[in-house]
Amino acid sequence: MKRILLLALLLLAGAWVAFGLSVRRDRALRRDEAAALRSAAPADVRGAYHVHTTASDGRGSLAEVVRAAREAGLSFVVVTDHNVRDPERPEYVDGVLVVPATEASTRYGHVVALGTPRALTVAERDGDPLGAIRALGGAAVLAHPFHPRRPFTGWGAGPWRGFEIVSNDTSWGRVVADRSAGKVVAAALAFPWDPPRAVLALADDPADELARFDAEVAAARATGERRRPPRVLLCSADAHGYPSYRAAFEAFSMHVPVALRGDAAADAAAVTAALLDGSAACVFEGVAPAAAVALAPVPGGALALAVAAPDRTGAAYTLLRDGAPIGRFEPDVAGAGGTFRCPGPCPPGDYRAEVRRGGRAWIFTNPVTIE
Repeated sequence: MKRILLLALLLLAGAWVAFGLSVRRDRALRRDEAAALRSAAPADVRGAYHVHTTASDGRGSLAEVVRAAREAGLSFVVVTDHNVRDPERPEYVDGVLVVPATEASTRYGHVVALGTPRALTVAERDGDPLGAIRALGGAAVLAHPFHPRRPFTGWGAGPWRGFEIVSNDTSWGRVVADRSAGKVVAAALAFPWDPPRAVLALADDPADELARFDAEVAAARATGERRRPPRVLLCSADAHGYPSYRAAFEAFSMHVPVALRGDAAADAAAVTAALLDGSAACVFEGVAPAAAVALAPVPGGALALAVAAPDRTGAAYTLLRDGAPIGRFEPDVAGAGGTFRCPGPCPPGDYRAEVRRGGRAWIFTNPVTIE
């Protein structure tokens, strides 16, 4: 009996090692491809939005966060500790741009304040936090609005600019709430070989978040709010250092079309503006690397999608107008993206693109408005 048990354990160990070697080869290929893309698209800057340090409830110091960001190939991190702004000013640390922000614990739920000179006071958090952020010259981003334990409840309570459609904290919260043992096992098996793949193993498809985001954008258009700054989607690392910062940073990131100049204040302002003006895109590098993602109208009433990626095998492209799929995708001969064509000229509306690879979420663009 012991021999049978030992043999079974050896077979399982052998299968796990074989699985791990295959996974590690895929990870190594992704890292090589990502490095090549960074050289080919220097104006495509990758970074982690929504990161916590020991200044609030993160496990690592700012220096440890920066080290993980460098190892993951990121150019910037947006630090959003709870109810504090630390560091107080933008700075370069070991070549990584640190953009200070804050996550306010408000009566409506958690809200990230980008571009404010300070954190909100207790009175502001308990009163009109969204209005307070605007009054301070900043923009409010709804943090993990569908979190099972900390959802956002202040719909219609004030102005906001951004909406986190993906959040690692939400993913883990759903795993715990749903008792998803299968996801935990899948992540545990993959983590020693490919930590970012383990992070993505815990994540759900953001269909509910995207549906609510599209509904909010459509509601803003219906009330005439389209003349104000656009509402944008962001993918949130919400990194606390569990299981590791680097794993979170390598799983997915925000890409912004910004050329960093080395001036911390100016570069932080440019990154923040790009996150909020709709030019940023979310890329799941744990699925496959990509860069220089952009969706824009072109002559003839169509929209062109630019995507620099070494491998598009299994990619499926979807254009959505006001949240509903529309049109067809025509790949470019050069393979650098393609063109979405509606039945006739694309009618007025808010358009965004989704790309999935092998059935998994890969790329999300922000909405582009056609009047």
